[in-house]
Amino acid sequence: MAKLWLKLMERRKHKKGQEEEQTKRRTRRTQKFNRAIVGASLSDILAKRNMKPEIRKAQREQAVKAAKEQKKAAKAAKKATAPPKPKPTKKDKAAKVTQKSAPRVGGKR
Repeated sequence: MAKLWLKLMERRKHKKGQEEEQTKRRTRRTQKFNRAIVGASLSDILAKRNMKPEIRKAQREQAVKAAKEQKKAAKAAKKATAPPKPKPTKKDKAAKVTQKSAPRVGGKR
């Protein structure tokens, strides 16, 4: 009985004339392409990519040095303009009045 059922399923699946109707599916190949990013044109990006690593490293170090100098100058200017802070005077601490907690009831714990 099981063989008959399988044979029926097989015949339904592979009907006569169905093979000719189906065509081979074509796969779509993806294409790689470069795009510009907002704020930088494609030519700028390609120029940076094709740059030699030594040049890029030197540029990075120069930018870091310039940023550090700017930060140092800003700190010095801020220090010069800020008025000296007066030293805070110590205040006498007032004794806090605390209520005694209620006695515990219930014997030994």
